[in-house]
Amino acid sequence: MENYLYFRKLRPVKATATFSGSSNATNAFTGVGVAANLDNINEIASIAITSAAGGGTGHASILFETTAVLPAPTYSSTALAIATGSVHYVNPANQALSNGVITLDGHGTSGGYTLASSDTVTITFKQGLETSFMYPVSAFKGLVATDTNTTSLHFASILGDATDDVVTIEHANGKFEDICKLMNDACNAFPKEGKLISVIDLGFGETNILGGSNPASITSIEYAPEGGAAGMAT
Repeated sequence: MENYLYFRKLRPVKATATFSGSSNATNAFTGVGVAANLDNINEIASIAITSAAGGGTGHASILFETTAVLPAPTYSSTALAIATGSVHYVNPANQALSNGVITLDGHGTSGGYTLASSDTVTITFKQGLETSFMYPVSAFKGLVATDTNTTSLHFASILGDATDDVVTIEHANGKFEDICKLMNDACNAFPKEGKLISVIDLGFGETNILGGSNPASITSIEYAPEGGAAGMAT
């Protein structure tokens, strides 16, 4: 009986980006995985806007947090004037996330907010669909260094389609060989007894790598199941 390879992303986690200056969109968020793979709005628990100088404009229905964001936020609609340093929340479901960039509805739309120069947007990524995943060892097809600090693992589609599922790992520069060794150990160092082999587990801010150390200095992983097809988050 073959073993299974288990991975868990860095979730929950917060990240902040500044208004890009156009299209009511932020710059790409960093520190939470490869920006190109951050496109699932369902992963976001909350979006908080901090006014840099009181210049933004919010729709009358924008939300204001009254309790902790996680595991589920609740809000109050009590009026809060926009001022330097004021914090305003918008409903993630009404916004767009693509390539690590948040684009907000403007203030002319219910629940929208128009950003001003130097405003910042903080998103809280929650645990949810695609946070944790596992594959049988036989589904592992190989790995490729896509940059000096990025390696992509390729797996046969969990849906059985032709396009690979990809796990993208961010790590220290020049550590591709360490990732190769990690995957070799995960696939071959254990008896084939139907075991669950935890390869990379970054849940709740902890770094747990197979073998107990982290020679590649892995900082994040992102998961791109084939095409976001049926059965996956969209």
